[in-house]
Formats: sequence, structure tokens, C-alpha cells
Amino acid sequence: MNFTQLYYVKTITETGSITKAATLLHITQSALSQSISHLEDELNLKLFQRQKSGTTLTPQGKEIYPFILDLLEQESTLYEKIETLNSEMKGTLSIATVPSLFMTIVPSVMSTFKRDNPNIDVQITEAENDEVQRLVVSGEADIGLYTILKEEDLDVRGARYAPLFSSGFTAIVPSDSKLAYYKQLSLEDIKGFPFILYDRNFYKKNIQNFEEKNGSINLLFSTENVGVLFNSVAEGLGISILSDLMVESTPYYQRDMITTVSVGAPFNQMIEYGVLYMEDSEKQKQISEFTKYLVKAAHDNH
Repeated sequence: MNFTQLYYVKTITETGSITKAATLLHITQSALSQSISHLEDELNLKLFQRQKSGTTLTPQGKEIYPFILDLLEQESTLYEKIETLNSEMKGTLSIATVPSLFMTIVPSVMSTFKRDNPNIDVQITEAENDEVQRLVVSGEADIGLYTILKEEDLDVRGARYAPLFSSGFTAIVPSDSKLAYYKQLSLEDIKGFPFILYDRNFYKKNIQNFEEKNGSINLLFSTENVGVLFNSVAEGLGISILSDLMVESTPYYQRDMITTVSVGAPFNQMIEYGVLYMEDSEKQKQISEFTKYLVKAAHDNH
């Protein structure tokens, strides 16, 4: 008994005719009949009976037919697994990522990618946007998870960029704060309240530019630890500004411990997240595969 014979049984059952089945299988009717006859001899039971209405399964044939279908399904699964093993990628893949992606979609993407590609050793570095670009261009990172704010950010010689999704910025305030009732907050509005600064270049530069023209804000403290920032806002210690992406993923927001308010210039802009890599990289296959997982995660979450 072999899978070919079982497939013949399935085709005859579905068509109800040895003649039609032979045509679909691209073999002669006699060859098909002979193969079925050999299988019946091996099993010591009659599988088919010929009637005026066509060729149908015998009562015994009907009893074993579900098992035949199970075996054929297992065959398909077996060959899919063999194909996966034969095409399985190996080696290393180094990734540099901005913090906002590292704390949101990257962990789930990594988990799925590692499950499907256990022989690829993935290494991750968290870095500022400029540093991500430098690591990719220098070859220290194979993939950069990168943000685009202006056209110049795309002007990286020898590199390719694949967009993932866009996100804006928002002010975050304690849920019981009077600021929660504002439709929009400007930095002038925020000046009078304790402010917690996310200690990353983009946020620092925008706040510094504002202070040069409008005077100092009421800075409570700055931190790179987003957990500390969210917890401090939730406890009513101050307010802050972050990307929508980071806010939407935190339990503090999901549990209504903090709320968001639209924010004005210079934070009233969209930021695009994408994948940066060198077009002459020797790891194009691994890069392409990992990018597929990122694109799917971005599509599922946005």
C-alpha cells in the first residue's frame, strides 16, 4: 500500500467513475483498475462496487475511507515539514531598533520568528534613530528598525527602506486631572504643570527648542525608563508626551489610569516606522524573511 494508491481511491470516490478518475489522474483506465485491484488484494477487502449510477464505495470501503483521508492529510503535512526543513535558514541576524518599536511590536515578532526559524541567532541592540542608521550603514547591524520624520532620513546611500506604519504623538495625563478634559494641549498649556520628559533625542530637542523661545518648562525629571514615566503619570506626579504607539500598548492606558490628549506643535506630526537595510547585504534572505514578520505584525496591529 502506498500514498499513490490511496490518492487513486480518493479520486475515484470523488468522481464516482474509474473512467473520469483515470482522465484526471492522467493514467489509463486499465492501469488504475489494476492498481486498485492490487490494493484490494493486499487489504483483503473489496473497496468499490460498480453500479449503473457509477463506481461507489462498498460498505467496507466506506468504513475505512475516513482513515484513508487522514493518511493523505498526514502525507501533506509530512511533505510541508520536509520542505520547511530543507529551506530552513541558518546563521545570525543583528537588529538595531528604536525604543518605541523595541517595547511594542518587536517582542512578539521575535517570538514568532524564532519559533519558525530556530537556527537563526538573532541579536538586538536598542539605539537612538541616528545610531540605528549608523549601525546599519557600517554593517554592525543587518536590519535597522527606524523612524522617518523628514525626507533626509531616507537619503541613506546604498540602503533600502521598507515602511511599516505611521503614528502620531500625544500628551498623557492622569485620568483624574483637569487636563484630561482638554481637547488639545499646547506646550504653553503644559508649562505650568510638572512635566516628565522621555529622555530621547527627538523629545529633548523639541523641548529645548521650545524653551529657547518661550522659557523653561516645569521639568519634574527626565527618564529613559518608560515604565517609570507611565507609573509617575498614573500616580499624578506629572504629565508627559509620547508616541501613540507606546501609549496604546501600556496597561496604564488600557486600565484607564492615564488618558491621552491631542498635543500641538511641534508634536502635532506623524512619524513613520520602517525597516532599513543595506542592499548589498549577504543576508538578504534572512532580512526579507524577518521583514515579512514585521509587516504582518504591523498590519495586524494597525
